[in-house]
Amino acid sequence: MESEPCTRLGVVDCGTNTFTLHIADARDGAWETVFRQHRFVRLGLDSFRSGRLSPQRVRRGLDVLEAFADTAKNYSVDRVRAFGCSALRDASNGPQFVAAAAHRGWHIEVVDGQAEAEWIHLGVKDTLSPAAQGPNAALTVDIGGGSVELIHWTQEQILGRWSLDLGVARLTDWIKPKDPLSQQDISSMRRIMDGAIAPVLESVSVHPPHILVGTSGAFNTLMTLEDHSAPWKNPRTADAFDTEVLKARCLALAVASKADLHKVEGMHPDRIPYMSVACVLIDHLLKSFSSIAEVYRSRHTLAEGALVHAATLSTQKASSGLDEGPGTAVWAGWRPLLG
Repeated sequence: MESEPCTRLGVVDCGTNTFTLHIADARDGAWETVFRQHRFVRLGLDSFRSGRLSPQRVRRGLDVLEAFADTAKNYSVDRVRAFGCSALRDASNGPQFVAAAAHRGWHIEVVDGQAEAEWIHLGVKDTLSPAAQGPNAALTVDIGGGSVELIHWTQEQILGRWSLDLGVARLTDWIKPKDPLSQQDISSMRRIMDGAIAPVLESVSVHPPHILVGTSGAFNTLMTLEDHSAPWKNPRTADAFDTEVLKARCLALAVASKADLHKVEGMHPDRIPYMSVACVLIDHLLKSFSSIAEVYRSRHTLAEGALVHAATLSTQKASSGLDEGPGTAVWAGWRPLLG
């Protein structure tokens, strides 16, 4: 049987801290990475107190989107899709940023927290094998700048999903912590976290999660600190942490000064502003969800979820004989790159 023609896709995730471009070739229900890039934008910097994206952050975000558009053209991308999350959901001038982005070739879909969690789940589930998970329930934790997405799931179904206002940039805006974090800062964060996760703890008690799968820059950094070869490992497979080492490292980094973090081998400088806050959050989640025995890092998140979804639908289209046009369910939401 002749294979389906390849479609080159480009996905942009406009996060609160980081913008990501992922270019991949989709064919026969699968996809392969061609190019992937992260750019630190900090679009939501100080926006959770002011309610607006700052002019400097807006310019930075639009410059990165222009660069992503040039890259997509250079790679002859056929169809693109762009997502916006917490910072664009909450900022009063988020719609103006979306309109300006459209002039640069990106029609940003600002998704709500529940939809964001579903896209993330599609990406993460693709990296954790059924054999590794077994019959156990898992809890995916995606730590963003504005929100934290939690997905409680088994291999058969999603049991629950939540989008919590616990992102590291949001917490930093609210608390304005000292450097290094004081015990008062940490106590304040823990009180906020307790209030946010209380309904989640109640919901998961019927099927307590045995596995936590972390996906975010913080988890990627922690994995690199544990295993310096981690950035070169297969991104399609989740990597297991030594859970006790992870807990000890989070406690140490939570109270480290930014100057000390700069001295840590493997610590990316752009991760430093929020690293201690992220470690407090991870430590608190591991203590709160006491049933968790194994922790994994997945490098898949929202962008990869969109690729998994498109590849899956393209298989269904091929088997049903549907036409592959831009108006079909397969490519709904995917557009030619403008400009």
